[in-house]
Amino acid sequence: MSDVTFKHPEYVKNQHLWSRVDDVCKGQDAVKGKTTTYLPRNNPQDRSVEAQGFYDSYLQRAVFYGVTSVTLGSLVGAAFATDPTFKIPTALDHLERNANGAGLSLYQLSQSALRHLLKHYRCALYVDFPDVGPSRNRAEEKAKQAYPMIHLLSAKAVINWDTVTIGNQVKLNLVVIEESVSERGQDGFSVESKTQYRVLRLEDVGHGEFAYTIEVYAKTDKGVWVGGGRKIPTDYNGDTWTYIPFTFVGAVDNSVQVDNAPLLELTDLNLAHYRDSADFQESVYYMGQPQYYATGMDWNWFDEARKRNVYVGSKVILPIPLSGSFGIAQVEPNTLAREAMKDKWQQMKEMGARLVEKGTANKTATEADNDSAVQHSVLSLCVVNINEALTMALRWCAKYVMPNVDTLTKDDMLYEISQEFNKQGYLADLSRQLFESAVQGHSSFKSWWEYNQSGMFPKQTYEDEQANVDIEKEGRLDLTGE
Repeated sequence: MSDVTFKHPEYVKNQHLWSRVDDVCKGQDAVKGKTTTYLPRNNPQDRSVEAQGFYDSYLQRAVFYGVTSVTLGSLVGAAFATDPTFKIPTALDHLERNANGAGLSLYQLSQSALRHLLKHYRCALYVDFPDVGPSRNRAEEKAKQAYPMIHLLSAKAVINWDTVTIGNQVKLNLVVIEESVSERGQDGFSVESKTQYRVLRLEDVGHGEFAYTIEVYAKTDKGVWVGGGRKIPTDYNGDTWTYIPFTFVGAVDNSVQVDNAPLLELTDLNLAHYRDSADFQESVYYMGQPQYYATGMDWNWFDEARKRNVYVGSKVILPIPLSGSFGIAQVEPNTLAREAMKDKWQQMKEMGARLVEKGTANKTATEADNDSAVQHSVLSLCVVNINEALTMALRWCAKYVMPNVDTLTKDDMLYEISQEFNKQGYLADLSRQLFESAVQGHSSFKSWWEYNQSGMFPKQTYEDEQANVDIEKEGRLDLTGE
């Protein structure tokens, strides 16, 4: 008997790692909410009420620093410091404002994709289209409210997958997606969430041909998962798909392979720093307070002093017996846990920098210079893989609404996140050189003006720049003063 809920071995192997990074990125409440998962008890064998009270205090005093979350935000901010390049045919204009059918633009979708890659190593893109027949023209298409959508799936949502070799190509022939569907209750206010599974297959239809099919499984009242019937999507021309319009996006490559997430090591170090913090705060609580002591006294004097409410402090006289003494014992600072925290803090800074540049460094992610090393960084690879996957997803969308997708080039359809993660900033000398070059007719004043406005060179081809120069020459613009 088939089991649609079956999880791929690689999924099972990595699921707890993804959850660990998620918890750390959510912050202190999520980490402390897992109690002993991230902060073990000192005496796990003692289950008494008193021992539980000690642990609750130990947990409450611990301080978790959200270094991983801040690094994640810094890396995403660095990648999107410059707006991505976005080119699409008019038939796909809706993707610019609503790419996934839930109101997220392609820009926001790509930001979420980068977050998934840094936290989980992988995510997935899936393109679908409403279950309607092909439209004969744009007006008919709009009347049907039928638009291709790009869905971003987290690593946790894709529970199973498989591949098949057709000819000399390896293609996905099975993808199982776990989905949560919300239904409004009969009272009109309450909401109930139900799980369903969307199964994407590449099926052999005979004569060496394969077709892409979709089937959604839901649980019956008897607790049995039943498919709702297979559907065979077609493109704009009414042809079946010979592959599944689905791709994994990875931190290293866009294959089905799963590896450790870029932020996993930083996450583990962040948790180790959290445990050091708990030990340090415990030490401060128990050992940081001064301890009063007295010598030359017996229990009779002590009992009498308690009856008479002897006070310790300024502006009071403390009676002590002859040859007795009174003092304050102050422990020496316990720096071991504190030093361990400092070491891990420095390691976390360096680890965050290595996500941006190759090799070790003592700079944070946002402080790293934009040099040649960044071309081989983890962040750069993530960005390149997202660019390729989204551009391919755009082509799939176009196949649903255009008769001949093969005629589209990169000048017609492209999504590209810039790899200039750290803006160089405005340089007066460079601006002067650009102005002198424009005066001599080697470059355009338009480029000089845009550099002064943004501090970055405009993204355009050599032909575009030459056209700008020719236009300005034809205008006989004379800025020499002669």
